[in-house]
Amino acid sequence: MRFKKRMEITGGCVLLGSSVLATGVQAATEEEIQAQEQLRFEIQQLKLINQNQAQQIQAMEARLQGMEQQAGIEPAAAAQPAGQSTQTAEADVKREAGPSQSVENVLQEEHTLFSNKWTVDASLNYSHYDRKQLVLDGFLALDAIFLGDISVDDVESDIISLDFGTRYNVTDRWQLGVRVPFLSRYSTYTKNTAADEGVVQSDVDTSFKLGDLELSSYYQLFPESGRWPDTVWNVRLKAPTGKDPYGIKNVTREYDDGSIHIYPSELPTGSGLWALSTGFSFVKTIDPAILFASIEYTHQFANSFDDISSEVDVTQPGEVRLGDSISYGLGMALALNDRTSLSFAFSQRIQEEAETKVSGESWENVKSSDGNAATFTSGVTYALGSKSAISTSVGIGLTPDAPDFSLSMKFPYSF
Repeated sequence: MRFKKRMEITGGCVLLGSSVLATGVQAATEEEIQAQEQLRFEIQQLKLINQNQAQQIQAMEARLQGMEQQAGIEPAAAAQPAGQSTQTAEADVKREAGPSQSVENVLQEEHTLFSNKWTVDASLNYSHYDRKQLVLDGFLALDAIFLGDISVDDVESDIISLDFGTRYNVTDRWQLGVRVPFLSRYSTYTKNTAADEGVVQSDVDTSFKLGDLELSSYYQLFPESGRWPDTVWNVRLKAPTGKDPYGIKNVTREYDDGSIHIYPSELPTGSGLWALSTGFSFVKTIDPAILFASIEYTHQFANSFDDISSEVDVTQPGEVRLGDSISYGLGMALALNDRTSLSFAFSQRIQEEAETKVSGESWENVKSSDGNAATFTSGVTYALGSKSAISTSVGIGLTPDAPDFSLSMKFPYSF
């Protein structure tokens, strides 16, 4: 009997322990379920927030692209969608921004640009020359008093040039180009005489004829980096496709007072000689300024002509060799905004005397044929769009051999 009661007590304890254990397990399971539900709810909320932010970003990007298209600017690359790797996003942030349109236009005008595959341009240029020469016909008395006639000869010249050019990038560092000019020249020769005529004038003009064609090659030696400028080596070859000035006969008029008025019968549009130029150009961007400089040497090749005399009824074959020249320039451009830039430049060309050689004789220098032309230029470049621009400039001559003033307007278009 004692043994039976002991078994009943033991069995009851076992059943009671099992019931307590089951209750504890059930409580733990309900807490885990609640935690999982809470975590699932938070994840869903974060997904909704991210989705809302992505929609806002897409709407802002669409609005920005619309504003850029209305302004004529190419839309920037779309922002990186959510979910891409962090490394790609960091690479996009570290990538340097490209130059603005105004900077590219200045580089194309003063230097060269290798980013566009093909560029065509048309330019209209105007130059005005006014040369006065004092002519004394008499003698000095007591080395101070002039006795005789004083007259002033005046030559006014206007040159209009319409140029068409194109450049093609063979590689991202080598560019080839060609330029075809058409010139129109107008000159007025004025002479003061003591005869009844008083002041006589003679007009000579040439209307839009082909000038000297130019072939060019540009190669980028060093791209801009750190403190070093972008350096480009250029080679240009000018062909004598225009009307040469040799053999053009002078018109001579004599007056009762013995004075003579001499002027050419026509005006040339080219030099008549092959010329080879080589040099370097440098550009350094220092935001918001752009510094540029260039230096160039030009060699003129001698050429023979059937007639080099300007006298009527005289034919004199011979050779002509113009003097070599060295030129340099330097300047600065300011990027006023993404589409407009203002530039200032100084340039100078120094040329040696020319030489002529009559058949059977030796070379002789042509007196006063050397030159020194210095010009100060100021210009504005404005981007019409992502592919086209307009560049205008005004030049002021600083030496007698330079134009008194010049105007230029250029329209480049890139593909």
